Amino acid sequence: MPPPPVPTRANATSSGLLSSTRVASSSLLSPLATTQKPPKPSKKVALAPGFGPLDWAQLKSSGEDLRGVDTLLRVPPSVLKSHNKKQDAWTAINGKVYNITPYLPYHPGGEKELMRVAGRDGTKLFSLTHAWVNVDFMLDSCLVGFLVPEPSS
Repeated sequence: MPPPPVPTRANATSSGLLSSTRVASSSLLSPLATTQKPPKPSKKVALAPGFGPLDWAQLKSSGEDLRGVDTLLRVPPSVLKSHNKKQDAWTAINGKVYNITPYLPYHPGGEKELMRVAGRDGTKLFSLTHAWVNVDFMLDSCLVGFLVPEPSS
């Protein structure tokens, strides 16, 4: 259906429609209105009840063991690589190794997205998608140790 005709100054001023017609017609004819891209859909997923950000904060401060290790470890890439299952997922971000297993159901992007970095260094992907997030605060209670080079044989 074509847009309504744009009134001319002569017939618009006599009917008192000039100012409202200008606004309406300028927004209809604006090149920006037809060339703007629609907003990108959010990649957030619906989390189960009890798995929101405040629930994660409460779990972190509960005193429950989220690390899964007794002491901080020196973790070579070969050991990190073995922790790539949903029931046992570690990742390295900025040289620190985190047990992300307890965080999986709390991740706003879903478990599948977080599993992309399980068993490997996720620094690059984390930087690209979460540059504003303070990982040291978000996962501090999940710190397993530090990523180190493979030992020489």
